Amino acid sequence: MGTFTARKESTRHGSTYWKAYRKREGKLRRAYLGKSRDVTLARLQTAAAVLARQGSGQDAHSVDQAGGERSYHAPSADPAHDSIPQETPFARDQTVDLGRTAHRGDSPAPRASALPTYLTPLLGREQEAQIVCSLLQRSEVRLLTLTGPGGVGKTRLGIQIASDLMHDFANGVCFVSLAPISDPKLVIPTLVQALGLPEVGDAGAGTAPQPLQRLNTYLQEKQVLLLLDNFEQVVEAAPALVELLTACAQVKVLVTSRAVLRVSGEYECPVSPLALPSPKELPDARAVAQSPAVALFVQRAMPRLPDFSLTDANAAVIAGICARLDGLPLAIELAAARIKLLPPEALLARLEHRLAVLTSGARGLPARQQTLRSTIKWSYDLLSADKQHLFRRLSVFVGGCTLKAVEAVCNEVDHVGLHVLDGVAALLDNSLLHQTEQAGEEPHFVMLETIREYGLECLTARGERESRRDARILATMWSWQKRQSQNYPVQSERTGYIVWRESTITYGRHSVGLSSEKRQQQPCG
Repeated sequence: MGTFTARKESTRHGSTYWKAYRKREGKLRRAYLGKSRDVTLARLQTAAAVLARQGSGQDAHSVDQAGGERSYHAPSADPAHDSIPQETPFARDQTVDLGRTAHRGDSPAPRASALPTYLTPLLGREQEAQIVCSLLQRSEVRLLTLTGPGGVGKTRLGIQIASDLMHDFANGVCFVSLAPISDPKLVIPTLVQALGLPEVGDAGAGTAPQPLQRLNTYLQEKQVLLLLDNFEQVVEAAPALVELLTACAQVKVLVTSRAVLRVSGEYECPVSPLALPSPKELPDARAVAQSPAVALFVQRAMPRLPDFSLTDANAAVIAGICARLDGLPLAIELAAARIKLLPPEALLARLEHRLAVLTSGARGLPARQQTLRSTIKWSYDLLSADKQHLFRRLSVFVGGCTLKAVEAVCNEVDHVGLHVLDGVAALLDNSLLHQTEQAGEEPHFVMLETIREYGLECLTARGERESRRDARILATMWSWQKRQSQNYPVQSERTGYIVWRESTITYGRHSVGLSSEKRQQQPCG
């Protein structure tokens, strides 16, 4: 079988692992050995067999029969990674994982989905990635959910985290997209299919084990990270994840979802919009360029308009565009796609009506991400009717509101039959509302302006915006506003920057029910 070199390597987070290398036919072959505790004589012998077979024309099945299991996805961090031959059964960003329990004669390891790759770098998420990686490296953290509104970049961040943690899991990671399904009962079968588990027993005769049982049996001895993307529409399947984690002690699950799962053992990590530049940095283009939101806009605008650049002359306008879009990555990307048609000043002016401008997403994106309106509608449609009603009511608050103000509107005036505390909690859980930090005891809630605009559209589409009842609601809110003693940050309609204004509700040209301009409306559920 020949000889090979075993080398101890380390990840960016400090953990170590071993890899085996052998040069054959002028190309470098490699196999993932695992951590120090996994490197046994039998494992080294298996490595030699696997490396001897690589590039010999045998298929992946034969490689697995040599005694090893392939990792679900295990990219290398060293320069020699570019030498992996493309004709082998393994993708460029995969290596062989020899597994812990495989022996000659075992069935081959199932082929799982590799992590998606991107043509552009991830911007402004270093801190979040480091925090989540640190959490998942703790033994007690088994289930972690990245939450946030649609378009905030949960999937991209989750993939980066999974890539960073690759070598912390002896059997690698597995990416599973749940976006195509809406039935919670299909989550476990989708996992089984993604892992490529072979059929066992006779399904027609009723002797085949249940999907969850098959999953538990296969993963029971595996050390693997499952990345489950887009879980919000199948949250009812969350208890099955707990059952899986209970049966498989070395499995961890990273979930991306607009809604928290609300199950035992879940750690929630909210993903915030990208950081915006400070107005104090204007108009210095070099300082403004340090903002991840601005950097993303420039990154996406340049392919559309190659001579586009950030300058002192346009830095304030570009910063205003990003602020008007709340720093949401999807919204910024959709806006940057308009730069060939609209110069920055014209784009900023048109973003007064964001939803009408932010359309025509890149080909290949899911339908719900083709327009900003579709992205928000996806979240809105997941709400029950009474919570949709509350969402529309809260959209009239500019700059946010207190819990007491919401209770006044819904209980004293609206009589919607909704427990306000539970309703607000549901909107928080679904990332349609977020709570700001405050020194006092009364919590303060804010909607992103992009989301609030959709709520106003829905309010008008349902005929609830200018009715007599809503006039009484506005009067009630005005009464509550006058009794507020705290100052809250409010989004400036002119510049898009956060300013301090002593009010909870503002009335003006752009206020609810008082605008002289008619917005272009789209039907809302």
